[in-house]
Amino acid sequence: MIFTSLSIDELISCEKQIIEAPARDFKEENRHRRRDMRLQDMGAEKRIFSVFIRQSLEFAEDFSLGLVYLSQDGKRMTMIRYNGQHDQSNDPYDLAKSHFQYHIHKATAENLNNGRYAKHPAIATRDYASFGEATTEFLQTIGLRADDISIHFPGMDSLPLFRNRGTLP
Repeated sequence: MIFTSLSIDELISCEKQIIEAPARDFKEENRHRRRDMRLQDMGAEKRIFSVFIRQSLEFAEDFSLGLVYLSQDGKRMTMIRYNGQHDQSNDPYDLAKSHFQYHIHKATAENLNNGRYAKHPAIATRDYASFGEATTEFLQTIGLRADDISIHFPGMDSLPLFRNRGTLP
């Protein structure tokens, strides 16, 4: 498969349903808490995805929520990842370094077509300012059915009324 920006956006946003539910509560492991689930797209192709949700037990703003496409040939390709603040060794006032800020990693056609499936460029964002907001935004961005969100993520089925959206300079 040859990837384009359009095909990546479609993989991210296509409507999906949960086929393996996340655990009711987070599981603690290696200084973080985690939940995982498996999704299937609602279209004719029935593509399979996995989702990981991680949050540090030591620094609540250090988290990662990711959508991974599981291709039919067995490749695991991270499509999008919402991250909190991490890599505290960076200068927090250096806006050129996005890892100290809330940021999003999104797959690029160049990366996927060249076999780079996990590490994608990061862009600082204003789309969320906490783990809860990131989770709500992420679940809606990846096209998870509203019924699944309300059942498995109660209270996270609507975005805040007033939001400061966009990327940082």
